[in-house]
Amino acid sequence: MEQTETQFYTERQIRELSGAVEELRGGRETVLRDWMERVRANQAMVTGQALSEPLLLDHVPQLFDAILDRLEINRSREDAEQFATVHGFARRLTGYNIAETVLELLMFRRAIWAHLRAVGAQVEGAYAAMEQIDGMVDRAVLASLNAFLDPAAAPLRRDKDGDAPD
Repeated sequence: MEQTETQFYTERQIRELSGAVEELRGGRETVLRDWMERVRANQAMVTGQALSEPLLLDHVPQLFDAILDRLEINRSREDAEQFATVHGFARRLTGYNIAETVLELLMFRRAIWAHLRAVGAQVEGAYAAMEQIDGMVDRAVLASLNAFLDPAAAPLRRDKDGDAPD
C-alpha cells in the first residue's frame, strides 16, 4: 500500500499546515509585492531593478500558486518546476546573470517566510509548510538554473502573425 505525504502528518499538523497555506493564499499579493521590493532594493539585482513590473513578475505568481497547490491538493511538483524552468530561461533572455537568477528565487523564499511571520501563522503549521516550500523552491532554483545554462535552449520563435511554429 502506497503512503501519501499527508500520512506522515498527524491530523493536527494537517490542520496547521492547511492554516499556513490559507494564510499564504490570502496574502498572495502581499508576498509578491514584498518579493518585488526585495528584488528592487537589492544592490546585487542590477538587472531586476531595471525590469518593468510585468517582466519582473514573469512566472513567479504561477510558481507561487503551483507550490501552494502542491501543499493543498498534491499538485505535481513538476508543474512548479516547469514554471521555474520557463522563468530561468526568460531571465537569461532579459540579461540576468546566474547569481541574479538564483538570488531572485532565494528572495522569493524570504518573502514567503516573512509573510508567515507577519501574520502570526501557527509555528507548527508554518514550519510544516516551509519545510515543503523550501524543498520546492530548491527544486525551482535547480530547474531555473538548468534552463538558464542550457546551451540548446532557444527562444520560442513566432511568425509575423505572432503564432508559434507547429
